[in-house]
Amino acid sequence: MHSDYVSRHSLHKVGVGGFCIKDGKILFVKHTYGVSQGKWTLPGGYVELGESLSKAIEREIYEETGVEARASSILAIRHMTNEKKKKGLISDLYIVFRLEYKGGEPISRTNETSESRFIALDNITKDEISGLSQFIVENLTEKQEFSLLAYKPDEEIKAKLNVHDYQLYG
Repeated sequence: MHSDYVSRHSLHKVGVGGFCIKDGKILFVKHTYGVSQGKWTLPGGYVELGESLSKAIEREIYEETGVEARASSILAIRHMTNEKKKKGLISDLYIVFRLEYKGGEPISRTNETSESRFIALDNITKDEISGLSQFIVENLTEKQEFSLLAYKPDEEIKAKLNVHDYQLYG
């Protein structure tokens, strides 16, 4: 019976993203893989087993960029269900934190990223930034309340990820 419970509840992924500002510029990375490959995106990654959400984003920011930052609040929560070839339908949760910059200069520290830097939003075009990162930066920077938002990824991204449902809160 325990194995049934685990199998029914084990197809969840939890990721974290970080929104960190220094001198009016936002910390971005370019991932070397995935649907946002080659585009500027908010840094982040997956939560490890037994790790808290805030520690996960602080670790991911440091691992990907060398920047030290502390989680201060949750900016957005995105939930989607998508289909994986061998696992079927999974639940994918992504939590974006507002981070307080503590120190360090961005560098690419892993093979997951090709670039890492603080960028002024007016120095980046819509073609250069991932859709979700752009939406978060443009719409949630000053937002204080938390509600279901109207953002949906474009059809190409939904098709590549086999998305069945998609929700963003912020």
